[in-house]
Amino acid sequence: MTETMVWVDGRLVPSHLATVSALDRGLRSGEGVYETLRVREQRSFRLLAHLDRLEAGAGTLGIRVDPATVRAGIAAVVTSNDHLGDDVVVRVTCTAGPMDLTTPFPGTGVGPPTVVITAQRTRAPGAPPRPPARGRLVDLRRELPMIKSTAYLLSLVAQREARAHGASDAILCDPAGRPLEAATANLAAVVDGRLVTAPVSAGILAGVTRTALCEVAAGCGLVVEERTLEREELLAAREALLTSAVRGVQPLVSIDARAIGDGAAGPVTARLRASLDALIDATAEPLVLSRPADG
Repeated sequence: MTETMVWVDGRLVPSHLATVSALDRGLRSGEGVYETLRVREQRSFRLLAHLDRLEAGAGTLGIRVDPATVRAGIAAVVTSNDHLGDDVVVRVTCTAGPMDLTTPFPGTGVGPPTVVITAQRTRAPGAPPRPPARGRLVDLRRELPMIKSTAYLLSLVAQREARAHGASDAILCDPAGRPLEAATANLAAVVDGRLVTAPVSAGILAGVTRTALCEVAAGCGLVVEERTLEREELLAAREALLTSAVRGVQPLVSIDARAIGDGAAGPVTARLRASLDALIDATAEPLVLSRPADG
C-alpha cells in the first residue's frame, strides 16, 4: 500500500513521520488558520481566493504566510500522492509555530509559522454521490467569522448535536434564532424566485463557493438577496442548499426532521449545481503556473 505524503514546513515526508513541535501554538491554544480546497487534474477552482483568505486570516493572528510557498506545497503534495487519483481534497493548515514558555500568555513565537499540507481522496472509488443534507438548528454561531480558524470546537459540538438527532449538518443560528450557515458550509434558500443567503455582515464565513454560486444564480433565473432568513421562512422555502469547496452544491431537504419543499433535491438546486460545475470546469486554475517563453 502506497503511503500518503505530507508537506511539513517545506518538506515532503511520509505521513507516519510527519511531526510538529509539542509547543506549537496551534496545538496548545488553537492559534492557526486553514483552508480546504478541491483539486481535480492538477487544477483548483479560485485557488487565489483561497490563498488570499488564508493569508488574511493568518495576518489577523499575526502569522505571516507566503502564498507562493503554500501554492508550491499544494502542487508538491498533489503530485506526490498521485495514487489518490485525480480528484482530491487538500487541506492547508498554518499555525503560529512553537511557543516561548518564558513569556506570559498568550506568549510569543520562537520561530517561523508551522505549515502542514495534506491530501485525501474526495470519495472512495465507486462510492455513491453525497446524499442530500438534513439539517438541525443549533443555537451556536461563529465567534470570529472572518477567520477560518483551526479552533474547531464550536463546529464539532454543533455537528455532534446534529448527528445525535439524526441530522447530517448543524445549522448555526444568530442570537434571535435565525439560521445563518451550516457548521461546515454556507446556506442558501430558494424563496419566490430569489436565492436568499445571509450576508457576511451577519457573522458567516465568506465562502469562496458561496460567492461563485451568487454569480451563477442570475443565469438560473434567480435574483440574489443577501439577508437573514427566518426559521419558518427556511422551512417554507421551495428549496434549500449548502455550499462549500468540497461539497459544491448539496441539496438541503429537511430541518429538524421537517421537509423543505417536497423533501427531495429540487430542479433549481440541480440547475445551480450544473452552472457552478460548468464555471469550475471553465475557470479552475492550474496549481503550477507556466513560465513565459524565453525571448
